[in-house]
Amino acid sequence: MTTLSEYDSVRLVWTDLNGVARGITVPGEEAAHALEEGVGFANGVAELTLEPGLLDDPHYGAEGGDMMAIPDPSSVVPVEWADDTAAVFTSLSNVDGSPFDLCARGALEKVLAELESEGYRALAGVETEFSLLSPDGDGGWVPYNDRCSYDLDAIDMGSDLISAWRSAMETAGYDVLGVHQESQPGQYEVNIEYDDALTTADGIAFFRHMVKSITRDHGHKASMMPRPHSGEDANGLHFHLSLWDLEESENQFASDTGGMRFPAGKHPAGDSGISEEARHFIGGLLEHMKALTAICAPTVNSYKRLIPGIWAPVNIAWGPDNRSTVLRLPPELGPATRIEHRVPDSSCNPYLGMAASLAAGLDGIRREIDPGEPTLKNAYEEDYERLPRTLWSALDHLEDDDVLAELLGESLIDSFVTLKREEFNRSMDHISSWEREEYLDEF
Repeated sequence: MTTLSEYDSVRLVWTDLNGVARGITVPGEEAAHALEEGVGFANGVAELTLEPGLLDDPHYGAEGGDMMAIPDPSSVVPVEWADDTAAVFTSLSNVDGSPFDLCARGALEKVLAELESEGYRALAGVETEFSLLSPDGDGGWVPYNDRCSYDLDAIDMGSDLISAWRSAMETAGYDVLGVHQESQPGQYEVNIEYDDALTTADGIAFFRHMVKSITRDHGHKASMMPRPHSGEDANGLHFHLSLWDLEESENQFASDTGGMRFPAGKHPAGDSGISEEARHFIGGLLEHMKALTAICAPTVNSYKRLIPGIWAPVNIAWGPDNRSTVLRLPPELGPATRIEHRVPDSSCNPYLGMAASLAAGLDGIRREIDPGEPTLKNAYEEDYERLPRTLWSALDHLEDDDVLAELLGESLIDSFVTLKREEFNRSMDHISSWEREEYLDEF
């Protein structure tokens, strides 16, 4: 195991409820003390708004005291772009050592412990999409290129950046499966190989920190805003979820029987399908999908992505290799069997999104929820329930979901809802150029 004292500087990293990476840098010689005792922060920082600012009526105010960031020594990773520096991910506790109720990483750890009590180890891979922007010369930002899906010129144009991103991730121990140009100008996708769900969530947090830092050093900007441009596709953060036995030797979603049709075939061919656990896991996700949307699509801008026509999910359905649904079953079965959750976007707090998704799936297994039949058709054109159209509506569903409140923590859900309703209310105080163009001269 890496010794933190080997580094000149160590970054202790955690996220607030929005998923924004926060923390502190300490000298390497102080890291041993930090590992043993933790580092204190004012606990109200966990509820910072995106302005940034403090809520009018926070769960923790100025009188609330401290929380402690407790480093996870198994999560130490080198920070390649900063000399002689490492990062370590932390979970938050109260000063007395009890769990801090607004810790997103702690919520995921709690859900993973629930899964392990049922005999499951959760693994997750991820597709991370983001917008790469360049200065326009007038103080603004424009897409880095004018290319679209899988364009090789976009790979050549961004080769220095791509090499730096990949090198930093691989130095930190995360395997990059591929990088490609996505569908909108300047949009890239980086695929990170699956690992245990906590390591993957740490990896997403590290990736965001890394890609913004390295891109900034090259004179450009990387943004995880879900939909930064009108008329263009938007940035997703697709989770690929599977449950394994505790030794991680057998995928509990795989089945040699119960084969189903795929539009372009499957691998392995034959009668391979998915297990009853997988079906019930899907059923749980579908059952809780409206509430999950508040956590997985957590900004006002997120709902500019969840519309038909840009390959983002809209209707609550599942299907084999079907990208018009909220849940896609990829055609690689057997040990590679997994559920692709397509609702999370690039602004999703990876710890909360992963925790809520796994909690919903676990509820499906415990209650043996039937997901219904999969669809091979265009779900945009079928009669399924629709995802919430606004953040406010999604928060209504989250507030009504007792299962997610129990597994993630009632106070965490309450604070998240308060934080996001405040964000929605701030958005209502701003008038867009579209509204002026649509209404100013007509009324």
